[in-house]
Amino acid sequence: MKIMVLSKDPELIESTRSVNHADSWNVKVYNYSSDPLDVVSNVCIEHPGILVIDDDYLNPSSGHILASIKKMLDDLAIIFVTSNSDIELGREVSQMGVYYYAVKPLEEDALIDSLKSIVKLRTKAMY
Repeated sequence: MKIMVLSKDPELIESTRSVNHADSWNVKVYNYSSDPLDVVSNVCIEHPGILVIDDDYLNPSSGHILASIKKMLDDLAIIFVTSNSDIELGREVSQMGVYYYAVKPLEEDALIDSLKSIVKLRTKAMY
């Protein structure tokens, strides 16, 4: 399973990469540019199965970027991580088809469990 992480948060990146070793999933980190066009283009080119979006990295464009990505890759499973505990942000992104929404600090086990859960759901849907 290809997992793409949009973040500069070392803890989030390390937590996601730990899954790479545990389950042989291909984890790619993108943090070269926060320009919406660059981000959307790169995600579409990579076409991951799971996308981990760090709102703190893409803010204030997170919602716009998420909506653009979902228009092009509707089947993409998204994990949205933020340090903003505003309930309105949660409502906004949940309506866009986010599988898992988490507020930082995020426990590594919670992230790993959510990734495994998404993979399990995806595997069942294929059969």
